[in-house]
Amino acid sequence: MSPISVWILSITGIIVLSVVVDLVLPNGSTSKFIKNIFAFVIVIVIISPVIMFFSNKNLELDDFFKENSVVVQQDFIANINRKKLNKVEYDVKKTLKANGISGVGVGVMADVFAKELEVTQVSIDLSQIVIDKNFSHIDIKKSIIEIVLRFVKVKKSQIIFYDGT
Repeated sequence: MSPISVWILSITGIIVLSVVVDLVLPNGSTSKFIKNIFAFVIVIVIISPVIMFFSNKNLELDDFFKENSVVVQQDFIANINRKKLNKVEYDVKKTLKANGISGVGVGVMADVFAKELEVTQVSIDLSQIVIDKNFSHIDIKKSIIEIVLRFVKVKKSQIIFYDGT
């Protein structure tokens, strides 16, 4: 547990304890005396990190924050990266359809657990391709490559075509 967490828990604990003691003790001079003691202890607990900071010349402010200051959650990164890949696949299909090419399967592969998402391969399935008659004169693979390269930074050799045969 970090020093700040311990400090906050100490303050919380002593305050809760003082409230419980206040509820249990009957009114009188002893009760006032004990309340004053708890008030003094609360003040000491609150200022103890400041006293420790000034008494130890080698203590740095970073010492309070050094315990697991950044924790990378692999599941969160993988989920975000999968969403990015799905968005790229959707955008490529949408753009292909706008250019008269539909029925194309698009698969974008990458290491989803990496902090920096880097696409390793793009698979294009042409087995169910449908080309609009207005666009029948185009070079299909060249057009698909150009569209894929708008959305993904890969080499042309990393774009793999499958035609279902």
